Amino acid sequence: MNKRRHPHSAARPCLAAALCFLLANISKGNSMNLLQNPSFEFHSFSGHRTGAAKDFESGYAAFWNSDAFGDTRILREAHLDGETGQAIRPAGCVHNLAAIKPGRRLWQFFTLSEAGLAHGDRLCLTAGGYQSEPGALRAIIRVMKTESSEGQWKPKDFGQTDERIFQKHGRGELVAEKEYSIDSARTGAVELVINAAEITGHFKESKEARADDINTVGIEVVFENRGEKEAWVHSPRLTKGAEPAAGDLVSRPIIPYYRHIPRTIQKLWKGEALHIMVMGSSIDRGSANPPLYCYDEDPSSPSFKQPVSADPHTYFEASKVNRPDLAGYVGQWRHYWSYAGRLRLELMRKFDLPVEKILLNFMACDGSCVAESHSGLGEYCSLAVPPQPEMNGYPAGKTWQELHPEIFSRPGGPGPDLVIFGSGANEKVDTPDEVAVFEGAIRWIQRHYPGCEFLFCQFQNRGGYTPNCDDLRALALRYQIPALDAGKALDDVTRWCNYFTLTPDGGHPQAAAHYLWFKQMEKAFECWNPTEAGQLQARLPERLHPNSYGWEGEMATFAGDNARINGGRRFILEDTALNAWASVATNKVKAWIDGQPLTRIRGNSIAGRDIRNASFSHGNLSLGDRHILEIDGDQAKINAVDCKVCPNRLFLGVDSGLWRKPGVALLDYSSEWGAPYGSRQARLKPGQVMEIEVIAADISIAYVNRPEAGALKITVDGAEKATIPADQPFTDIATNKLYLENRKGITGLGYGLHTVRLEAAGKPVDVLGIFTYDSRPNQLSERRLRGFAAPGDIVAITAPFRVRPLVFCQPPLAVDPQDIRADRVTFSGKGPGIYEVIGE
Repeated sequence: MNKRRHPHSAARPCLAAALCFLLANISKGNSMNLLQNPSFEFHSFSGHRTGAAKDFESGYAAFWNSDAFGDTRILREAHLDGETGQAIRPAGCVHNLAAIKPGRRLWQFFTLSEAGLAHGDRLCLTAGGYQSEPGALRAIIRVMKTESSEGQWKPKDFGQTDERIFQKHGRGELVAEKEYSIDSARTGAVELVINAAEITGHFKESKEARADDINTVGIEVVFENRGEKEAWVHSPRLTKGAEPAAGDLVSRPIIPYYRHIPRTIQKLWKGEALHIMVMGSSIDRGSANPPLYCYDEDPSSPSFKQPVSADPHTYFEASKVNRPDLAGYVGQWRHYWSYAGRLRLELMRKFDLPVEKILLNFMACDGSCVAESHSGLGEYCSLAVPPQPEMNGYPAGKTWQELHPEIFSRPGGPGPDLVIFGSGANEKVDTPDEVAVFEGAIRWIQRHYPGCEFLFCQFQNRGGYTPNCDDLRALALRYQIPALDAGKALDDVTRWCNYFTLTPDGGHPQAAAHYLWFKQMEKAFECWNPTEAGQLQARLPERLHPNSYGWEGEMATFAGDNARINGGRRFILEDTALNAWASVATNKVKAWIDGQPLTRIRGNSIAGRDIRNASFSHGNLSLGDRHILEIDGDQAKINAVDCKVCPNRLFLGVDSGLWRKPGVALLDYSSEWGAPYGSRQARLKPGQVMEIEVIAADISIAYVNRPEAGALKITVDGAEKATIPADQPFTDIATNKLYLENRKGITGLGYGLHTVRLEAAGKPVDVLGIFTYDSRPNQLSERRLRGFAAPGDIVAITAPFRVRPLVFCQPPLAVDPQDIRADRVTFSGKGPGIYEVIGE
């Protein structure tokens, strides 16, 4: 009898701990049950939905699959009552049993690598059960492979529009290479045993399809009921070897990833509507070569592995997969076969939900990347883009409100509940600092939708296509986001199959690869009791990368005819990050920032603003400094620019009443660049000074470069920070020397009250104003002191603030900024009052 382990003790908080646990048990000589959750542990959500006290029963078990919720009835053995129940219940302890309805099945799939298996290994399956009809309960081991046939094929020959020629491998779903099955002619309690099931497989890696290849990648264990009454199964054991393993078994660990998406899981338990956004590129929405057709998957059919659907980029046909409920909810076949489309279907099965409860919003599109997605985050999160196949994976014709009414009726509005980051294959923006692009997107969403959760599950072609998988691992650590390593899992799969059966042409995964990808992501939604304490994802923690500040703000859009676009080819950025759309007559757009060429750009010619694709993106720039974009090419023209504006930025022009500038003349300023820093200037003569008190963590001084200008001396809190020669021109890519507005960032000051002093040296300098930034990632380091004081009181701050703090007084108490220091405050005013001191 299988030794039962408490399910809570089987769960481990991380993969490393689980593997250590596994290896420790193997080193003790314990045999391994290759099945996960063989005791059918579950979490019943009937109490969440209806208030029914039925925690002892469920319609599905964690890590097991059925065609529909309730095809199996999972029951604690203590609740098998009466004479029939006593007959079904085995003599030993099994915890839970699965009752399979007539004509239904229960199965579990895993890759060879996950279970430490190889071609040539043999497997044994044993399971206890109960049947009231002979031969009703059947146990099956399926050796699953990617499809491979000899030669080539052309979709055009099967009624499709695609005239390209492809190899005859990798088409459609995994298929069974071998099937080993057993049933019993007995009635009542039965034991099913399959011995020495061989894992057949051999292959040659090649782009050409080979009929004699056996690309075995995984194992599927199935229990099906072929009778007309319920059939029961319990205690399944799958072991490596020619004969069943004796004695106690250790099961493959199950990791509670669900702990890290607690809000999403709670909504699924409760049956509430979910808005899931899918980020990424063409891979994420199922674009592939050949396209993801709906194939005839019946091995006995003369049209086996031939397309039976219409062109996959035209529309989805719900009748072809016997899913009339999906009509109106799936735009194209690729959205159905993609890992995300499969996830939606599985969430519907596992949590007994209709399709209108799960809004699957594909922001991913061909050629897109996360940097470019920043231009459309607002529209996609708010569902401002109506249903359209090419835009979000839905058919056109109905509104979001008609398709998903509950999403719009909830108090928080239709914002996203879960954002999935998938392939990221087209990224490489700002590499090796690309983590800022991802972090900026996450932080933007967190600022606008604080309850949103994230999930990482990246596809990685053979473990070496894109470096940003490591970026997401780093973000997973900082933000406590679950990261399921689909990249490694699929890389391991290629040890046992021809890689080109997964990605036949161009690196895009076929349907079987999407299935393997989905099976990794599915683990994040497996739940069982006892439930471990949830771990909320970190909201706006300390930034992983300083450049993220430039990516997390709001987007300012400038159309091609905007005065900010100089001569159609040049532009002064708002801060440090941008998406741009440009067109050329031939070849690609070339771009420079601050005179340096951008080498990691696609440079596609795009006629107008597209919220998912840009000609190029960039954000690896210094905060507070002026940055100039230039493009070149045959008839090159900037058609639109999206610039990120850093959060909590404020501009104080020289005409602000906060400046102290005695005797300084104010003049109009005429800009040829659309006046990005205002249209008024203060002309400081040599020796003249202007000052201002600002609340900031970083500042940026805007001024004008002129041939006859002097130097601008910048002092902050009595310390000289920079002396800038204001007579330096900008040299453009055509070597023209241009005199224009400029600015200089002074960063790392610390959040608080700062006195900024500007002085001209040698010759006059024209000042335009000051930008202030509160670049703090959050307010966790903020300190607040409160008290009661009278005029003349000096309050000592025994642990000084980092810089001068902010001081707020209740009248008649007052304070002069000059009387505030990091270690003390001297109060004034006309009477006592309450004060509050705020700083770092």
